[in-house]
Amino acid sequence: MRSRSSLFTRFLVLLTALGLAFAVLTWRLYQSTENAFYSELQSELRGDLDWLAHETEQDPDLLKFPRADSLARAVALFKGYRVTFVAPDGKLIADSHIPRDSLSLVENHALRPEILAARKDGFGTSRRFSRTVGAEMLYVAKALQPKGIVLRMAAGSSTLHHFRNAALHTSLWELALFFLTAAAIAFWISRRISRPLLRLRGEARDVSKPLRWAAPFREAEILNQAFAEYADAVGRLSSGLQQERDRLRAVLDRLEEGILLLDRQGFVRAVNPSALRLLPLKAEAGPLEGKLLAEAVSHEGLLQWIADTSPKRLPVFQVDKSPEQAFDLVCHLRPLLPGENQNGESLLTVMDVTRFRNLDRVKTDFVANASHELKTPLSSILGYTEALFNGAMTDPKMLEHFLRKVQDNALRLQHLVKDLLNLSQLENQNAPAHTEPLPIHAFVQAAWNQHRVEAEKNGIRFENRVPENLIWNMEPRDLDLLIGNLIGNAVRYNRPAGKVQAEWEEGARVFSVRDTGQGIPPDMVPHLFERFYRGDSARARGEGTGLGLAIVKHAAQRYGIQVSAESVLGEGSRFSLEVPEERVGLLV
Repeated sequence: MRSRSSLFTRFLVLLTALGLAFAVLTWRLYQSTENAFYSELQSELRGDLDWLAHETEQDPDLLKFPRADSLARAVALFKGYRVTFVAPDGKLIADSHIPRDSLSLVENHALRPEILAARKDGFGTSRRFSRTVGAEMLYVAKALQPKGIVLRMAAGSSTLHHFRNAALHTSLWELALFFLTAAAIAFWISRRISRPLLRLRGEARDVSKPLRWAAPFREAEILNQAFAEYADAVGRLSSGLQQERDRLRAVLDRLEEGILLLDRQGFVRAVNPSALRLLPLKAEAGPLEGKLLAEAVSHEGLLQWIADTSPKRLPVFQVDKSPEQAFDLVCHLRPLLPGENQNGESLLTVMDVTRFRNLDRVKTDFVANASHELKTPLSSILGYTEALFNGAMTDPKMLEHFLRKVQDNALRLQHLVKDLLNLSQLENQNAPAHTEPLPIHAFVQAAWNQHRVEAEKNGIRFENRVPENLIWNMEPRDLDLLIGNLIGNAVRYNRPAGKVQAEWEEGARVFSVRDTGQGIPPDMVPHLFERFYRGDSARARGEGTGLGLAIVKHAAQRYGIQVSAESVLGEGSRFSLEVPEERVGLLV
C-alpha cells in the first residue's frame, strides 16, 4: 500500500509554495524599488546638472582651470556624487575623484554611452561598472550647447550599496518572518487536526472499548461519532465472526473424521485432533500445522496417492489396519474450492472404518458360523430320515433310535433359531421399553428347574444363595435370558457330581453363577461372549448353540450391567453381572 504524507507535511509543503511565491514577489518588489530608486536618483542628478549648467552659463570661466577643478570637487563634496567635465574631444577637463596631474592618463571619454547620448539628445544616462573607480555607477550627462562641453555626474557605489543592503536585509527578514510564521501556523493547524485523528486511531485499535472523548472542533466530533458507530458495528461483526469461528473450530475438534487443509505445496494449514489420532504419523512428527505432510506421515502409499495429480488417481484411498497402524482408514482428497475458484488448497478427510470393517467381518463370520450350526443338525436329520426310508423303519429298535436322533436335532435347530431370534431382537433394541420389579430368587429357581432333569442325570447339585426379597427393574424376557443362559451353561459344562451356585454380593451389587467344571484356558476367556465361540473340548462337542453368552452380553448392555468371566483350569468358572444401583431394590 502506497504511503501517504502527514497533514503537517502537506501544510508545510503548501506554505513553502506560498513562501516561494512570496520570495518571487519580494524579489520583483526589490527590483521595482531599485528601478524606482535609480529613477529618482537620475532625476536628482539631472536637476543638479541643470543647476550646474546654469551656473557655468552665467560664468563661463568656471569651466577653465583651476576653477573647473575646484567647482567639481566642491559640488562632489556637497552632493556626494562624482562630477566630471568632458571636453569636446573627449578629454577630461576636471574630475572630482581624479587628481589634476592624472587626468591625462585617463582614457578618452568621447565614446562613453552617456556622453554620446548627451551630445545627441542633450541628456544621456548609463549604468555600468567604472574601471576608474572600480565600482558600479549611475551616470547622467548633459551637453552644453554650442560649446560641446559635457557635464557629467555619477552616483557612486556607496549610495547603491547602502540601498541594496537595506533592501536586501529588509527582504530577507520579511522572508524569514514569513517562513517562521508559516511553519508555526502549519504546525498548529496540523496538530489541531492530526492530534484528534491520532488519538482516534490509538483508541480505535481496540474496538472492544467505546470511543468517548471531547473533540476539539465540530468536524472531529462528527468524525469521532461516525467512527464510534463504525467501531461498534465492527465490534459486533467481529464478535459474531469470533463466535462463528469458535463454533466451527469446536465442530471440527469434535468430528470423528480427521480433517486436514493442505496448500499447493503440501504444507498443512489446519488440522483437527481426530486427524492426529487416526493418521499413521512418524514418532518425531510433532505438531502438523505449518509442516510438510510428507515429512510427518509414515505411509508411503497414502503420500503417493496425495501427490498424484493425474486424472487416473482413485477418488478414495484405503489404509488397512496393521501392527504399525491402529485403524482401518478411508481417505478422500478434493479441492477446497470448486471449479475456477480453486486456489491450490485441498481438503483431506480421513474416516475411521475400523468398526464398520469389524462389523462386516463379524457379519461374515456370523453368517458362516450360523450356516455351519444349521448345517450339522440338518445333515443329521437328512441322514437319519434317509436311513429310515432305506429300510430302517422295518426294524423297531432302529426306528425308535433314528426317530430319537431326528427329534434331538430338530430340538437343537429349534433352540438355535430361538437364540438367533433373541440375539437379533436384543441387537435391534436399544433401551428397554417397559420394566418392572422382578424377584431374582424366583427367576434363578425357575432357570434351575428348566435344567433340573439334565443336572440330576449327571448328579449336579444346585445352591440358590440369592435373597428372596431382592428385585431388579427389568423386562421379564431379558432377565429370563440372562439368568437362564448362565444357569444352563453352568449345568451343561459342569463335571458329573459337580455343583452350581448362584449368589448375590450386596455391597458390590454383583450376581454370580459358579460351576465346578473343567475350567477355561486364560487365553479363551476374553472370547467367551462372542457368537458361536466354543474353545475347549466340552464346547467343541457341540453341546449348546454357542450363542448363550453372546445373548447374556447384549441383554446386559441394555441395562448398563457389566458382564465378566473368570475361570481356573481344573476348578471351575464364575460368570458375574455387576448391576447399576438404580436397577436394584428390595421387597418391603
